[in-house]
Amino acid sequence: MPIGVVLGGAAAVLVVTFIALAIGWKVPRLQDGPGYRGAGRRLPVRGFPATLGVLSLFLVGGQVVASLSGVERAPGRPTIAPVLVWVAFWLVVPFASALVGNWYADLNPWRTLAGALGIGRMERVGLPDRVGLWPATLVLMAFTWLELVSPRSGDPATLGVAAIVYTALLLVAMALVGRETGLAVFDAFTPYNRLLSAIAPLGRRADGTVVWRGWLRALPVLPEWPGLWVFAVAIIGTVSYDGASGADWFRTLSGDLGTTTWGRTALLALTVVVVAAAYYAAAAAAAALGGEGWTAGRVAQRFAHTLVPIGLAYALSHYFTLIVFEGQQIFATVSDPFGLGWDLFGTAERRVSYFITTSTPVWLLQVTFIVGGHLVGVVLAHDRSLQDFGRSAVRSQYAMLVLMIALTSLGLLILSG
Repeated sequence: MPIGVVLGGAAAVLVVTFIALAIGWKVPRLQDGPGYRGAGRRLPVRGFPATLGVLSLFLVGGQVVASLSGVERAPGRPTIAPVLVWVAFWLVVPFASALVGNWYADLNPWRTLAGALGIGRMERVGLPDRVGLWPATLVLMAFTWLELVSPRSGDPATLGVAAIVYTALLLVAMALVGRETGLAVFDAFTPYNRLLSAIAPLGRRADGTVVWRGWLRALPVLPEWPGLWVFAVAIIGTVSYDGASGADWFRTLSGDLGTTTWGRTALLALTVVVVAAAYYAAAAAAAALGGEGWTAGRVAQRFAHTLVPIGLAYALSHYFTLIVFEGQQIFATVSDPFGLGWDLFGTAERRVSYFITTSTPVWLLQVTFIVGGHLVGVVLAHDRSLQDFGRSAVRSQYAMLVLMIALTSLGLLILSG
């Protein structure tokens, strides 16, 4: 199918959806937050959340040992570190959060370690409202730089050192500002999983009861921490760079700049800046059309939650095959975590099965992710505009619609490249 047809069809879907919302969706329906239904169920296993934390801490510790063991690996035997970091921790856990809720809060190995050491008992509760997600955004950019730019991103020793440095950073932060505050402000993966988990239909009450709250219901009531929209933009921008850097048209545009580490670093930052500028321009237009009293910065914060499903869609479409195929290596490496020729569980010789033999079903699924994520973004933006702009709601969203079409086209161009 010609890419022009795909782009035109996707744009038409978004425009038709926008018109349908303008005609049939007259009052905000999602702004009240989760509407928990039913009594819910408590976790069937007492201490299950704590068990998750201990298990994840054990895995992180094992990853560090596996990375820095220094012993000579058996030929053709990788260690568990790369697949554990780049597939399980970075992709599978956050994607699962979008389905079943924020279990990362229990899985977080650094929270478990701080608790075991008695670190961070005194919380500076007002810090997130003042500092927000700016430190976490910088950490997220550093992590993605290690993944996408560093020539040693697959080196187990590099990952081991990075894990030690990151652990030290978070322990110091939690000791200074409190356990929960330190993770909320300085741990990139705590807000990342929290944002994606707001999509999930499942939530938990304070007593641990798992309840059905409905899809997307928690997104509109996310706390508007300073830097929230920049963090969401960074998710989209980094994935966009990762996908675009493998496309012929991007390599032609970047030229020699894409052949050096400093050049790729600049391109990564530039991609995030371009996406941020586009979103901020759309927010400025919405502020101008929405009525008096609105600024571009305020609108950018208020509509930041509409970027979350787009970020998830970009990541799902781009990393789908990585999870499906490369993720299978976990079965082999768990039997031989140090690459020494062990076979603890009888799976060390298991190889990747490329069971999808044609690209067509993958392409269709990726297009569905991209278009679907932006459709959800259009719905969320329309619902928020009804609450904030009233009679000017539809008019205020013209620029946001153009942004959604542009981001959809970018995602599809990256896939086609």
